[in-house]
Amino acid sequence: MTQTLPRSNRLRTVHVIGRYPPPIDGQSLATHSLARLLEQDHEVKQFNMTLTNRALLSSGYSGARQTIQHYLKLKPKLKSRLSDGNPVLWANISSQPSGHWRDLMAVMPCLHPNQPVVAVVHWGNFSRIFTHWSMAASARRLVRRLDRVVVLSRELANQIGAYVPAHKLCVIPNYVPQIASEEEFRIKHENYAASSTIRVLFLSHMIKEKGCYDLLQAIAIATEQGLSLKAHFAGRWNIESDEGRFRSEVERLGLKDTVVIHGPISDRRTVAELHQAADVFALPSLLAHEAQPLAIMEALSAGTPVIITKLPVLEALVNEGQGASLVPPHDPEAIANALITLGNREVWQDKSFAARKHYETEYSPATVRQAWTALIKNL
Repeated sequence: MTQTLPRSNRLRTVHVIGRYPPPIDGQSLATHSLARLLEQDHEVKQFNMTLTNRALLSSGYSGARQTIQHYLKLKPKLKSRLSDGNPVLWANISSQPSGHWRDLMAVMPCLHPNQPVVAVVHWGNFSRIFTHWSMAASARRLVRRLDRVVVLSRELANQIGAYVPAHKLCVIPNYVPQIASEEEFRIKHENYAASSTIRVLFLSHMIKEKGCYDLLQAIAIATEQGLSLKAHFAGRWNIESDEGRFRSEVERLGLKDTVVIHGPISDRRTVAELHQAADVFALPSLLAHEAQPLAIMEALSAGTPVIITKLPVLEALVNEGQGASLVPPHDPEAIANALITLGNREVWQDKSFAARKHYETEYSPATVRQAWTALIKNL
């Protein structure tokens, strides 16, 4: 006869619903990483709600109609999956009007009446659902149904603290595995010391809101002032014409021999190699709903100094004393000055060690896993 294990010795089942790669973007990677992290302590059942292989959909009525239709088709499968009543980590809850109503129509009805539900917020503008005329009332009802609302930083928690009860609001950062070993970190320092060329990495969506054009102009300014640079741009184009436009700008600025364009990269080993080889990571993003870009955290884990926009949500991720150089929004001159400053060996070394230490203290797998395990245990 097969013995049934005591409940305390069984792995607790947890549903992680959200978007999984492809496409590879911050939210899908974060959801996949969270599911993998929890597998050490729980039986994780993933439910993929991805609509398309494009990171961004067309805006307006067409995009909204596509997403709602897709989610409504998934509804019977999702309801069947969640019928066991086990805890749900809802990793793609939306802050957009169309996404919010999609959530209400296609996700909320699938939940068991007493099922524990944790919303995992990946939006930097999530407070919008409580103030926008089309979402304010329903958002408050939604929060009453949720057991916890997890945000990525204290800054994001402060933004919604007036709308979410304190006992429901939790701060747990994104999780990224350490991308460079101690030996690879040592080699990074050796390579920096041995080279007269600063290797810059931009890794994100190749859209102007992420700051790729501002960085390109900054590279032109810095090289004109005598700094030797090699800049690597890696990321997905939202539409084909974006690539041609960016390449034309590279030509116009005379940076053909300075800039390497990789395009989208799906292999995580290649991503790790780019981070390990980089001396500086730059993401001067202006994106309105930016929250906690995984690529910045990956750079910190590799001990790479970062140049980021002086925005509250990004400062909450890493500040000047933790390996970052903060620049004003849409300021290529300031980005160029930051690059030139990081050409100083002593400054660079201080930033590199600070970045690595900040990752190990705040964002290591052990730290994030412990926080999630405690939350799920207390549901």
